[in-house]
Amino acid sequence: MPLFNLAVLISGSGTNLQAVIDATESGDIPHAKVAVVISSREGVYGLERAEKHGISNLVIDRSNISTLRSTLKTHDINGIVLAGYLSILPPEVVTAYSGRIINIHPALLPLFGGKGFYGIRVHQAVLTSGVKYTGATAHIVDCGVDTGAALIRSVVPVLADDTPESLQKRVLNVEHDVLVQAVKALAENKINELILKPLVLMNKNDKDGIYEYARGLLELGSVLTAAIKDTL
Repeated sequence: MPLFNLAVLISGSGTNLQAVIDATESGDIPHAKVAVVISSREGVYGLERAEKHGISNLVIDRSNISTLRSTLKTHDINGIVLAGYLSILPPEVVTAYSGRIINIHPALLPLFGGKGFYGIRVHQAVLTSGVKYTGATAHIVDCGVDTGAALIRSVVPVLADDTPESLQKRVLNVEHDVLVQAVKALAENKINELILKPLVLMNKNDKDGIYEYARGLLELGSVLTAAIKDTL
């Protein structure tokens, strides 16, 4: 069976990149490999991670669309993973790889998604809102910002003594598993199954109140996100 070639796009330290590399090398994501790592920034540790695993890696400025497209073509890329990538993919790339681009977002989309919601700002907004649960979402990338179909969500409770940093750390712990499961589905051509029936993961000890919360998630998403966005 031919390998499914992945391009992983990063902008930082690359912990989610490392999770994908480890899963492909261990066989947890069989028949797939990370063929190239592309960073939007110079000097980030994610590039060193790629180098340590012998993976082709380079920096491509977000405005250099032609180089990005030619790099993807050169490496015969089948699917793209955005793992902490802080730039917006150009529509040409999104269209060319429609349904084959996955992003990991540190919140339960549609909550706290869209323009302005990235990094620690997401967790600050979560705490400001007073919601009891947050988490991570793997979703398909479309031409909007965090608007593509959700594939997998993992729920994390918000604790009374949380800071944005402590919450970010706990959400990051579940991001890795969410992303790996989504990439595995992509490589096995099972994305449509997740689009039709997104997966929700949660710790069995965290289930109190989550079902009530989940019922209102879609309605709350657009209203609360719009309100919080005004404060950023």
